[in-house]
Amino acid sequence: MNDVRVSVLLALSLLGTGCATAPPQANDSQVATAVINAGSSTARLPAPDDPYLDPRFLETGLTANRAVQAALVNNPQVRAQLARLDAAQAERVQAGLLANPMLDLMALRPDGGGRIELQYSLMQDLFDLFTRSRRIAVADAASRVLEADVIGQLVALVQDTKAAYYEAIAAQALLASVRDGWALENEILQLRTGEARQGAIRASTIAEQQAIVSMQAHELQAAEAALAKARAALALQLGLPSSAGIRLPTSFPAFVLPGIDEPALQALASTHRAALAAADAGVQQARRDRELSTGVLRATQPSVGPAGMRETSGMNFAGAGLQLALPIFDTGRARRDLADAQVAQAQFSAEAVRRQVPLEVELAIANLVAADQAAGHADHHLAQQTRLETLARQTYRQGATDSSAVFDARRARLASVKDRIEAQRARWAAAVDLERATGVAVLDAAAGRP
Repeated sequence: MNDVRVSVLLALSLLGTGCATAPPQANDSQVATAVINAGSSTARLPAPDDPYLDPRFLETGLTANRAVQAALVNNPQVRAQLARLDAAQAERVQAGLLANPMLDLMALRPDGGGRIELQYSLMQDLFDLFTRSRRIAVADAASRVLEADVIGQLVALVQDTKAAYYEAIAAQALLASVRDGWALENEILQLRTGEARQGAIRASTIAEQQAIVSMQAHELQAAEAALAKARAALALQLGLPSSAGIRLPTSFPAFVLPGIDEPALQALASTHRAALAAADAGVQQARRDRELSTGVLRATQPSVGPAGMRETSGMNFAGAGLQLALPIFDTGRARRDLADAQVAQAQFSAEAVRRQVPLEVELAIANLVAADQAAGHADHHLAQQTRLETLARQTYRQGATDSSAVFDARRARLASVKDRIEAQRARWAAAVDLERATGVAVLDAAAGRP
């Protein structure tokens, strides 16, 4: 009777432990905070059952922040990343469960007939029982690694959306500039054709101008292709099947250079860069894996449970059964060495990331400062060329020069317009690179945008 009670109590305790699950973890808020820091205060992660983007959203012209909102709501990759968090939570719950007990039943009948001999046992793996907390710790560490990776993927999507948005604006502005140049060269060709008919210029001059027009037409086609490619890249970030409905502004938004306080920016990067969190979580996961994969329990894999036998004579035997793996061939040393190597690899990888991030911030700051200065020079050069064109027109109206000087001045101004667009493109690209390096939307903070 006492044996039966002990067996029942043991079975109930194993059942309670096996059915107990790890408590849930709330990590969605951390992901949402990281996305807000990288995007804007209006950025919002979608729920699995939220509808995709309303087409009327695109009827209003896009801004960088609106593009980020559209990407988060409409790009299916965002929901795919969030689904990984649900999978990690399920893995954590699974880690808190014990392996199912193993029932071993054997029935033997003597040759020629007779009573059947029964041998039975119900064995429970003690390794799972006594390492439950370690398995939950491993699952926690793996969940933190996955969470950091999800944050990195979503933040990269936000920053890639901004970069694609500014690239599309630059491609659109360059196309407009190339069209102006193509129109100018056609105007010159028409004027020179009329002068050639009057015998004022040579025919070779017409041929030269026709070649310039053909070259401008080729440049125009290349600019149109570049714009189509940029709009397609932006539509891909927004999760759209077509770029037809995208309405872009005609020029870049006003640029506000963020305060260049390198220690403060380095501190932001050390706090918000998902790569650092992922590296630290990887070290913790490797350590937890080592704790779980080494030790006596792992080497012997013990199992225990009630066992019994009924002989052909009718005599019954009942007691406890024990199963052990004898560590003769696999002593566990290789697993221990492998776990130590994985811990070392994770530590060195984390140290490499810790050294790489400050360098990325330093380089991003230098590139942004240089790009901002270059954009300032381009603005000044365009203002100079605009004044020179105005002066050339005045001189032409006074009869002090011919039309060639006016056309040359217009060409020089259009060239400076293109230089300014390229400088603005480089400045915005450098600004997004600074956000990549810090993990924070420093542009919005500098401009005071919500």
